[in-house]
Amino acid sequence: MSYYAKKIAPLCPVEVCLPKVKGRIEKKEERLRIEEKVLKKHLSEDEILVVLDERGQTLNTIELASKIEKWLEASKDLCFLVGGPEGISPELKNKAHFLLSLSSLTLNHEIAFLVLMEALYRSFTILKKIPYHRT
Repeated sequence: MSYYAKKIAPLCPVEVCLPKVKGRIEKKEERLRIEEKVLKKHLSEDEILVVLDERGQTLNTIELASKIEKWLEASKDLCFLVGGPEGISPELKNKAHFLLSLSSLTLNHEIAFLVLMEALYRSFTILKKIPYHRT
């Protein structure tokens, strides 16, 4: 994952934050509530919040690059939020500016993060006209 963060950094400032919830939490609702509290500490009202969710909108690579370009033109920072094992709380989903689906499959959060980072790198190479993406 740091591989793609390093590749994205020259194209766009990037910060990877991987907050962890400590301890074993058995109840889904309790885990979501605790994760929400931890995640909110890292969110800003000034950024575009994109939450990854299997029921979100699916975009192809060009569409994602176009969305990113429009969001950045609005002079906004972007925050992509990947949930933990139980997903994302309904409150954070409602706060999102956009729900993005990487796949209709349920993906492990670490796999989803890796796919997201590659998709972001690919999108930025399209926007910067760097030969990486092939159509």
